[in-house]
Amino acid sequence: MDAQELGRWFERESSPLVLYARQWLDPPAAEDAVQDVFMSLIVQSQPPEHVKAWLYRAVRNRAFQCLRSRGRRTRREDRAGAEAPGWFEPSPGKALDAHEAEQALRRLDPDEREAVTLRIWGGLTLEEIAAILSCSVATVFRRYQRGIENVRNHLEASCQEKIP
Repeated sequence: MDAQELGRWFERESSPLVLYARQWLDPPAAEDAVQDVFMSLIVQSQPPEHVKAWLYRAVRNRAFQCLRSRGRRTRREDRAGAEAPGWFEPSPGKALDAHEAEQALRRLDPDEREAVTLRIWGGLTLEEIAAILSCSVATVFRRYQRGIENVRNHLEASCQEKIP
């Protein structure tokens, strides 16, 4: 299949294919599945006889692969979580409620959570984090600072709710 023909197929079918994949996957994963399918179409030596039917079947198969993969990953993470402590280890007499602290981290924006996790648990410098995330040190600092502030606010609100 030549590039122009593939481009026409992509323009005509990619949006409906994404909608089809969204039955099973979240929007970004659905878009990734469709892109993966078109990438596999590119490398085929012979185009399928019925391209449209092939595309829908391939997107369906890719969506189910993603679901199986997500299920395996969830089971693996659940097992690891049961065997190891969470982000925080609960300790009697500690002022920090481990469950609340973990919930506060989970509520953070993913960029903030990543900066906080890399800084605190990874023990990385802001410069090292910036290199990992391919952004400036100032951006890392803002994300880290916002993340810590959001965790603090959540924990303070949580403590106030518990005070009779």
